[in-house]
Formats: sequence, C-alpha cells, structure tokens
Amino acid sequence: MPLFARWRPLSSLPPRRGREAQPGVYELADAEKRTIYVGQSGRDVPNRIRQHLAAGGCVAEHTHYWRSTYSATPKADEADALATYAARHGGLPPCNRQTQVVRDGDRRLAERLRSEE
Repeated sequence: MPLFARWRPLSSLPPRRGREAQPGVYELADAEKRTIYVGQSGRDVPNRIRQHLAAGGCVAEHTHYWRSTYSATPKADEADALATYAARHGGLPPCNRQTQVVRDGDRRLAERLRSEE
C-alpha cells in the first residue's frame, strides 16, 4: 500500500492535537524525497514523528520530508506499506533496517527490576 499523500517539509508538522489526534501510517524521506522510513502510530502520527526526531539516529539525521494517511488498522497498513516497498526496492527502507531489540519476558522483568532500584 503506497501512500498517496504529498511530501511535506518537517517544518509543517502540525501542533499536538490532543483529543483530535488520528492514527495512521507515515513515510519519512531524505532531501531527495526518497523514502527512508515507514512507520505507524495508533494514536497520533505527528507526535510519533517528533519522538523519532528527538531520539536521534538514522531517522533524525536524514529526514527532511514526511507524509501520512489515516488508518483504522495502522499496524496492518504499515506491514502492507513495508511489503510494497520491499517488493519494489528489494529490501526495507534504510532506517527500517536498524536491528530491533528483542524483548522477551525475562529481559522485560530484568529491565523492570533495574528501573525500580
């Protein structure tokens, strides 16, 4: 599922919306408007993009544009968008290739115990 929205500069991220926030799927792009990340938010897309930018790393370093679309099922639509991208380009977008932290039950328990100390 490619997104059929226009690219917008990061400076156009809307302010926090509170109760009017909408879930959706989004793409982030570099200066040449090449997709570098596909993501989703079950609550509010602009706020999720702000979180990526604040965290640093690949997304914060390379993102110049964003676009999004409303989704009632953002996780499923994100998976579709990633599959479409992979079929067209032979792999995931560059910033989606970052290795994810595996979080099993034992690891979560250890993290909780450390944070309670």
